[in-house]
Amino acid sequence: MKPFEKGIYLLPNLMTTAGIFAGFYAVIAGIQGNFEQGAIAILLAMIFDGLDGRIARMTNSCSAFGAEYDSLADMVSFGLAPALLMYQWVLHDFGKLGWLVAFIYTVAAALRLARFNTQVGVADKRYFQGLPSPAAAALLACLIWMVESNSEYLETVVDGLPALVGVTALVLTAFAGVMMVSNARFNSFKEFNLKGKVPFMTLLVVVLVFVIITLQPEILLFIIFFIYAFSGPVVTLLTLKKTRALRQKNREEHRSAENSAMSSSEESAEDSPTKVVNEATEGEQEVSIETAVEESAEKPDVSSGDKA
Repeated sequence: MKPFEKGIYLLPNLMTTAGIFAGFYAVIAGIQGNFEQGAIAILLAMIFDGLDGRIARMTNSCSAFGAEYDSLADMVSFGLAPALLMYQWVLHDFGKLGWLVAFIYTVAAALRLARFNTQVGVADKRYFQGLPSPAAAALLACLIWMVESNSEYLETVVDGLPALVGVTALVLTAFAGVMMVSNARFNSFKEFNLKGKVPFMTLLVVVLVFVIITLQPEILLFIIFFIYAFSGPVVTLLTLKKTRALRQKNREEHRSAENSAMSSSEESAEDSPTKVVNEATEGEQEVSIETAVEESAEKPDVSSGDKA
């Protein structure tokens, strides 16, 4: 990164400022009771957060100032704004427990951003360690947007909707905070090459996805971020299971190799005394033969003396 000298790059930092504005507006909208507008503002902040980094890389305008500014903007838009918006929406009904859960989410977002900043250039770029703060904020924002935009329909279908929504918001807020500081691996989708060529059908699929999302954006986006938030623990557990199975297999193979080596050494040890006994027996037989030959040579020829 280029160090901060006398000036800053306008375009990427302008996108970062727009993200801060959206996050700040989400807090103001929550204070005024416009929760749906606040949720949409957090989603807009997420879009601006994705644009500032890409614009900086495309225009070769990455700098240390931009990285620090972006981290502070993420804390405002994805750490503080969602927590305050959720508290003003339903978490205040739980009293002290509500604001403690909102505080846990805020601290988890700060810790998540600090850990990410210390792992730049070291961690695997294919995965995030812990749930990214924009995805956690989008999960909570989409929940608010989905319930607020369909409140009349949900009240006719679900009995005791306020209590159910309150418990769901409390659990999801705590879950998002825990996932941000966890060691679960989440796909970063950075391996996708947007500059390369793709088949023509890929463009049609992308257009179809956008059309489907526009039908019920609040519901579909909530489902997408909900699945992504739970994909990390599931993928991590499956990876650990495969790793343990592979280690167990390697241990069994190592044990079988050791057992075979021990059995072969025992067989060779059993063969060596037998070989020694056979060699000793053969030596004794050779000595007895030589002795018999010598004794026969020393005896006088009786038959020849009689003839004489």
